Amino acid sequence: MSFTFDLSYPRNENTRGFTLLELVVVTAFIAVLTGMIVPIYNRAMYSLRVRNTIQEITSTIRYAQEKAVAESREFRILIDEKNNEIRTVRLVEIKGDKKEFEPISDNEGGVSIKLPDTVKISRVNAGRDRTLGMYYISCYPSGASDPAQIEIQTADRAHRRIVIKSLGALGRFEVK
Repeated sequence: MSFTFDLSYPRNENTRGFTLLELVVVTAFIAVLTGMIVPIYNRAMYSLRVRNTIQEITSTIRYAQEKAVAESREFRILIDEKNNEIRTVRLVEIKGDKKEFEPISDNEGGVSIKLPDTVKISRVNAGRDRTLGMYYISCYPSGASDPAQIEIQTADRAHRRIVIKSLGALGRFEVK
């Protein structure tokens, strides 16, 4: 006597679904794709953060130039290497050969940029305020600004160096 068993599930048109093997293959495929996309996404987000930081710095310089012309007084961009920060101040009073500046309040569009940890101010070639110990770029009512150079170093594997250069006359600057 011999017995034969038919273990196949009878399929008819009303039976629908996926086998376990199909589900495992699709899940593995999705996991591989995710593993490939995440590093690409992280690099893109890092580049975006660096680009936004550069745009913030250049916008701050433009803002100070425009405010200096609009208010007919000197504005300065203070560059704090130690705290990795950039701030804008305006001239309040001149006493002899000393100039007094005040920070611009937030409701007046005051700008204080704290750079992300992934971007560091590596070198500054600009005027230096001895009382504050910070570098500065002055923007004048004529629209001109002091010639200066700010070097920024990225913390990624490439260690890119970005230079923001104020060309002085006519308030122009360039980014390399």
